[in-house]
Amino acid sequence: MKLAQATLIALIALPTLACDSGGAEYVKKMEEFAEKSCACKDAECTTKVTKEMGEWVTKNQEIVSKVKPDDTEKLTAATTKMTECMTKIATDAAGAAAK
Repeated sequence: MKLAQATLIALIALPTLACDSGGAEYVKKMEEFAEKSCACKDAECTTKVTKEMGEWVTKNQEIVSKVKPDDTEKLTAATTKMTECMTKIATDAAGAAAK
């Protein structure tokens, strides 16, 4: 699970350094991925969402490069939400396995 979280953070943090105008589509997409992740009930689902997000970012580099510095707060919120949901799922799974 730590690898998935590190990948997620890297995928979202890197584009926040860009200075070009635009990028609203990227912000919207990251928020959608956070919602999808939070709807998951197990680690398999969150892994699938993380993979889907990575593929989308790879295919849409031109959009990723247009993120405005003003969007950093929104991207951070989406990242935080997604990470919290993934952590909860992993913690719940670990607790269930320990029973």
